[in-house]
Amino acid sequence: MKRLKFLLLVLISLVIVESVVLLSNKSESSANKPVQSADSKLLPDTEVELLSAAQKYFHDGEYEQAIRAYEKVLSSTSDKEYIYLNIANTYRYWGKYEDSEKMFKKALELNPNNDYIYTDLGKLYRNMKKYSDAESMFKKALAINPNSGQAYGYGLGYLYRDLGRYNDALNMFKKALELNPSDFNYMAMGDIYRDMQNYSESEKMFKKALEINPKSESYLGLGWLYLEMGQYEKAEGDLKGFLQNIREKGEVYYALGQVYIKQGRVEEARKSLERAVELNPDNQLFKDGLRNLN
Repeated sequence: MKRLKFLLLVLISLVIVESVVLLSNKSESSANKPVQSADSKLLPDTEVELLSAAQKYFHDGEYEQAIRAYEKVLSSTSDKEYIYLNIANTYRYWGKYEDSEKMFKKALELNPNNDYIYTDLGKLYRNMKKYSDAESMFKKALAINPNSGQAYGYGLGYLYRDLGRYNDALNMFKKALELNPSDFNYMAMGDIYRDMQNYSESEKMFKKALEINPKSESYLGLGWLYLEMGQYEKAEGDLKGFLQNIREKGEVYYALGQVYIKQGRVEEARKSLERAVELNPDNQLFKDGLRNLN
């Protein structure tokens, strides 16, 4: 049991570490679309193997397979709270927000005092642009755990960034840094400084994140920064660095597509945008980008 819970917590930490904001909401029809079966891929039987498989599927962007693996564990484990949390976060990354919310609520029914659940549910509401609900969830998480760097940083910090309250956002990430001087918090501050068009400070924060963790998602932040600054070769290098050093991600391919468009490399742009849509078929921004190119 302890080993299973440890593995689950590891998986939760991997799910929690995200890059920049998810870029668009899915349509109501896609939100209600049930997960289809994919029997062509067989899943292993033991819980440890299933959890490992779920982790790999998640990082490969194969969200349906990840959920199937988690659901198989759910049928046998007593630690259902953590499985529901992982399923909820997988749906959130997939852009299936209504399904995600249902899973978060199931997890809360089992443990209403888990600050991780409130923090991640707040992230979901932020993705859904339900900002007051998101703020409420982050504050509930902090009431349970005043030392939650996640609730300060990824929670309130990114929420205030969404609302254009940049100084408040920076203050939240500074609090998060006091609790945990992680690459993620520096990366987030890089995003905010970029929003404020303080490009030199933004670049400094992203590079600090990469010093701490060479596999930081700051590659994506630098890609967007250099794209905005018109330094397209640097942008291309960092975005490809993300794909080579971390994983495939729709937003990275979308950003790479924008770089290629700026350089007049239309066919390469099309391939990148097509891959972005393949990874996130419900993302309207990605679909619009590909359609406009065609």
